Amino acid sequence: MQRSPLEKASALSKLFFSWTRPILKKGYRQRLELSDIYQIPSADSADNLSEKLEREWDRELASKKNPKLINALRRCFFWKFMFYGILLYLGEVTKSVQPLLLGRIIASYDPDNKAERSIAIYLAIGLCLLFVMRTLLLHPAIFGLHHIGMQIRIAMFSLIYKKTLKLSSRVLDKISIGQLVSLLSNNLNKFDEGLALAHFVWIVPLQVALLMGLLWDLLQASAFCGLAFLIVLALFQAALGRMMMKYRDQRAGKINERLVITSEMIENIQSVKAYCWEEAMEKMIENLRQTELKLTRKAAYVRYFNSSAFFFSGFFVVFLSVLPYALTKTIVLRKIFTTISFCIVLRMAVTRQFPWAVQTWYDSLGAINKIQDFLQKQEYKALEYNLTTKEVVMENVTAFWEETSLLMMIMGELEPSEGKIKHSGRISFCSQFSWIMPGTIKENIIFGVSYDEYRYRSVVKACQLEEVAVSLVLLWLLREMPSQDKGNSTNRINGSYAVIFTNTSTYYVFYIYVGVADTLLALGLFRGLPLVHTLITVSKILHHKMLHSVLQAPMSTLNTLKAGGILNRFSKDIAILDDLLPLTIFDFIQLLLIVVGAVAVVSVLQPYIFLATVPVIAAFVILRAYFLHTSQQLKQLESEGRSPIFTHLVTSLKGLWTLRAFGRQPYFETLFHKALNLHTANWFLYLSTLRWFQMRMEIIFVIFFIAVTFISILTTGDGEGTVGIILTLAMNIMGTLQWAVNSSIDVDSLMRSVSRVFKFIDMPTEESKPPTKPFKPSKDTHLSKVMITENQHVREDDIWPSGGQMTVKDLTAKYTDGGNAILENISFSISPGQRVRSQYCLLA
Repeated sequence: MQRSPLEKASALSKLFFSWTRPILKKGYRQRLELSDIYQIPSADSADNLSEKLEREWDRELASKKNPKLINALRRCFFWKFMFYGILLYLGEVTKSVQPLLLGRIIASYDPDNKAERSIAIYLAIGLCLLFVMRTLLLHPAIFGLHHIGMQIRIAMFSLIYKKTLKLSSRVLDKISIGQLVSLLSNNLNKFDEGLALAHFVWIVPLQVALLMGLLWDLLQASAFCGLAFLIVLALFQAALGRMMMKYRDQRAGKINERLVITSEMIENIQSVKAYCWEEAMEKMIENLRQTELKLTRKAAYVRYFNSSAFFFSGFFVVFLSVLPYALTKTIVLRKIFTTISFCIVLRMAVTRQFPWAVQTWYDSLGAINKIQDFLQKQEYKALEYNLTTKEVVMENVTAFWEETSLLMMIMGELEPSEGKIKHSGRISFCSQFSWIMPGTIKENIIFGVSYDEYRYRSVVKACQLEEVAVSLVLLWLLREMPSQDKGNSTNRINGSYAVIFTNTSTYYVFYIYVGVADTLLALGLFRGLPLVHTLITVSKILHHKMLHSVLQAPMSTLNTLKAGGILNRFSKDIAILDDLLPLTIFDFIQLLLIVVGAVAVVSVLQPYIFLATVPVIAAFVILRAYFLHTSQQLKQLESEGRSPIFTHLVTSLKGLWTLRAFGRQPYFETLFHKALNLHTANWFLYLSTLRWFQMRMEIIFVIFFIAVTFISILTTGDGEGTVGIILTLAMNIMGTLQWAVNSSIDVDSLMRSVSRVFKFIDMPTEESKPPTKPFKPSKDTHLSKVMITENQHVREDDIWPSGGQMTVKDLTAKYTDGGNAILENISFSISPGQRVRSQYCLLA
């Protein structure tokens, strides 16, 4: 990896994220490789972050009877978290002040108030400066909060992994690999995704108080009618949120059940194929998926109603705020447009930001509690006594065991019901099950200790690996495969551990507006339901096809895939298709239509503005295309960097007894931290380039707003209504277009998950392989898929054979089509009546 330009970047470069330009240029011109990624800052390394959080967690465990993980997190990240929260608050305050200047600009065009016409330019400059200040405050704050969320995730990842290596065997028997993967992927991702929204829990109440004070000055008591509607809407959203949480909690259990079965299927895919259990496993998982999808649809519909409330609520807020005042008093245009601008900010705060913040805290605290429960589980205790001789002493031991249980008790993996077990000296351990770690054969033999040429060659010779070494297999990367048995060569490596180690306005207007409001309500609530329903159905079909493809794929294909990568498709990517993609696409389409409508209205009212719109749209399209060239590659590298984390976790769990017997936990923690740091480098660079793009987009929008403001002021006569509409819509475009851009990036990013799912669906299947000899399918409907060879003697002589003989000549077999032969030129014969036992060779 290259050294990061961030280390030598100036403060201005860091503020505008200009230090990311080299990687953006390179990604636009050519394909990015892992070597092009920048190194992470030392403060973001897994070693530093895990040590920091682990120290505070140990302090919490030692000082309190009821330790809280959130206290340890607070001591590690609180002050940085609050600093960026204050920056975010100051950026949000500028949004609340902007409508005041807008109202003064509109008032300057009142024919009865020509005295203020001369200061309209200065008011416009002040309004534009507020937008500039907002840009300079919000983007560093949001990036900083995302950065803190990333650091929390890294530290928690490491803490969970270290705890996994310390868990007792009794606890591990109750925890599946799928549950651990769900704990790491589904729960910890909440810190990355939602921490930037957490501060709105306290920002929104302060913002609402400020806005209501300003609205009171405009409309007096009528202002509270709109607020009352928003409060009722917020309570409605809260009820929907509780309903959604109920469905999500129920669904989480079903997801865990499905992932547990899927994980077991992937790990034992050879047995599934050997016993022809593909249809049974597919039916079992699909039944769980059906129950899960019922809850997914309910949760998605509730989330849709919650999201759609934002889009139709703006009209009602303005209507309920302005109409009571207009029916009792005379209202001027300045107050209408100022109220609209205030209500836009108020609507966003109450119906979007505050519910999102509450949801973020609910999810984050729930995840923290789950992780805390995991961190407090019983640990494995190694038996260490200072005995004078190398011996094992057992005193009054009472337990029910087999041979393996006795040995596990000596190692400390199991505890006796009574008595004591002591041992001294070094342990030589050979696992009952074949296990290797992903890496070269040489790395498996050395197993994290210093290289000794003599001992290394001794192990190669003892494990009969000389012939294999001649074909350069020592440099062959051993992939973590979904099967237990990987051939005699890799099984012999498993034994090498034991060899090398021992250690406004009449009343009829009211009825018109009520009719319009009812229509908007119906359209706003139900227009997007078919889209959400269709996308969830698509997710159901894709999961079914992917599961079928994996079960029907030949072992030569499955052996080239990592179990963690396959499980990641069924967990993270399917979760994205179920939860994020439907509403993200709905939001993007809705926001795009709002922006197009606003731009069209502004251009019709002031055609000169259309001249400013064309270059802005062109700049937007060019900049987005330029950014996507790099962001797609960075997202792909980030996804590829995530799989080794889960693969390493699965590998460590399978060989946990071996690791603990030889005390290699620190070595595997180092390997896990390397995988974490690799993923962090990709993720941090993606966050930085994304913020570079979003800041440039907002700068373009600020320039567009400045152009619109001065064009409308300098070219409009005495039409205060025209100026009000143009500036109000331009301010609305500012916020909405930024949101639409982010949604477009999110849609593009989420579609990468769809692409990865299709790669699995398009895998070759066993059925697609042409048979080597002519077979005739059975006419029996139950056996129509089975290929049967007919015996010609039975048809001609009407004699059923009395015996069966099998002869194999020159058999050659490979795990992968382009790999080395594991069986080569094997010939044997099995006579009729002869009993033959096929047994896997665990160790040679």
